[in-house]
Amino acid sequence: MGGLKSYRVTHKPVFLGEWLTEVLKLGSAGVLTASLMISPMVAAEEGGSQLLPASGAMVSATLTVPKLGRQGLDSVPLTSTRVICPSQSDQLCFPEQLQKFYASQDFMPAWQDTAVVDEFMQQLMVLAETQRVPGLPLRINELNQLRDKRDQRGFDLLATDTLFVYQAMIHQIQRDPSTLYRPADLTLSMKELQDASSVSGPVTLSSIKRLRPVDSNFSSLVSQINQLEQLAPHGVYLTGRPAVQYGAPIPRGEKLIKMLNVFGDLSDQDYSNLTSAETGSVAIREAAVVNTGVVHAAIRHFQQRHGLNDDGVIGPETARNMARSYQQVAQLLALNMQRNRVIRRDNHGEILQVNIPEFMLRILDDNDVLFESKVIVGRSERPTYLFSSAINHMVVNPTWNVPETIKEEDVIPKLKQSLNYLANHNMRIVSRRNASESIDPSQIDWSTVSAKSFPYEFQQGAGPNNALGQVKFMMPNSYSIYLHDTPSKRLFNKSKRNFSSGCVRVERAHDLAHFLLERQHAGQSASYEKLLKKRTTATINLRKTLAVDFIYRTAWLDEKGQLQIRDDIYGYDDDTSVPAEHDYIAMSRFR
Repeated sequence: MGGLKSYRVTHKPVFLGEWLTEVLKLGSAGVLTASLMISPMVAAEEGGSQLLPASGAMVSATLTVPKLGRQGLDSVPLTSTRVICPSQSDQLCFPEQLQKFYASQDFMPAWQDTAVVDEFMQQLMVLAETQRVPGLPLRINELNQLRDKRDQRGFDLLATDTLFVYQAMIHQIQRDPSTLYRPADLTLSMKELQDASSVSGPVTLSSIKRLRPVDSNFSSLVSQINQLEQLAPHGVYLTGRPAVQYGAPIPRGEKLIKMLNVFGDLSDQDYSNLTSAETGSVAIREAAVVNTGVVHAAIRHFQQRHGLNDDGVIGPETARNMARSYQQVAQLLALNMQRNRVIRRDNHGEILQVNIPEFMLRILDDNDVLFESKVIVGRSERPTYLFSSAINHMVVNPTWNVPETIKEEDVIPKLKQSLNYLANHNMRIVSRRNASESIDPSQIDWSTVSAKSFPYEFQQGAGPNNALGQVKFMMPNSYSIYLHDTPSKRLFNKSKRNFSSGCVRVERAHDLAHFLLERQHAGQSASYEKLLKKRTTATINLRKTLAVDFIYRTAWLDEKGQLQIRDDIYGYDDDTSVPAEHDYIAMSRFR
């Protein structure tokens, strides 16, 4: 029986499955033990031979699964792997999964469709833009180099390995969503490398599209991010200056109107008119840009998109938002796109969403808004938790059991100053075991009371001045968080509404109650009105619950395709702004 045979492959380098076929042909000719030495491999070209780089493995023609080669990867130095998966000693993150994948595909290329490649590269770009995955920009650059070299073999291997990386990152985000709300780099540990599942089936456009962070406006968001990344710095820096009032000239105004035009606050026609020769110069003189007319209207539109008081005055808050670079906006969009992986609920029916930085509550049925209301959320030192649940009952004319934090930090210190605090706020002291039993405050030596060890509770009676208003909406959770009415309606006129101690106050609480009751198809709205008038505490159980998500979205495209941005009130985008404790990023599910 013959020994090792030298075998020549014609045309361009092909995948291992094709080589195996040729070796089996040799076997049918009587060379039954013929083996294929993958390195060195000689290819026949017109007029000569070319040495193909490959691994040093030998594959027997009788083996069912040959060893996957690494041809093509030597042409580009791979440095990304050490950063993306630092515990991996191989030049690729998922060598074992690659072997299984290509064996299942008869070692044929997986990335021959340009549309599939473009879609995948777009998704990688969006994840890299979050700046939470060190090494991913390097990997994208390596893929682009191989693509530019028209190295199909090297690109195919690296793209498939990158697909495993991408899926493992998605799995990590879904398993621990808090990674997108704190300054943590996403890298893959050895356990994650071992636990990661390999791709099943061929790589198709539909299978890659299913990995998108959002569906409805993905292409628009990618286009917006790409556009912003390619722009030169806008040069608008008005922070630290006196406020620019209506009618006042705007310092570096030519740069401001350019930025307002880029973001769509100033129309192309108005921008063209402002920059025309009629102003006296093609390059606008600073004195020519005044905070009036279309410029004033554009500033107000900018403020509306940022959730600011839209008075058209460039004060500190407006100036700070105007100073945000195009690249920072792109990063915010990308980060919030990834957050959609754990909050999107396409075609899952009605859901109530509270977007904390936006201070808004909406009930959605897919993309249709059925109800909306302004809300007041937890202040920075007492944030509202992020979690999911479902409203399952309402309490009409509720009493209020004062939470521990408020009891310790507010009520007891004020009681030590004056016992009238209880009567003024319709409160009483109750036993923890028996809420019907009131404790006489005059029998307590308040000078010796410790707020943390005080053995009793405080309860505020039902009534128009109750801190919870006239109705509260309850849902299962471990954080004592619920939605409720409030007697302090004036606070809803504020543009920034983080004033509560964690629970969420709803401006249109009574309308929300009617909405929930109408969903029950039981004609309970009339009963609700009667209960309000009686001022007695009553519970209404809801047979048809309503799903609730407390989310934290600071940048998105609205239904009109306009960019919306909100302040990072808890420091979840950038912990240098308002560093909140990350315990509040629970992301737990109670439904």
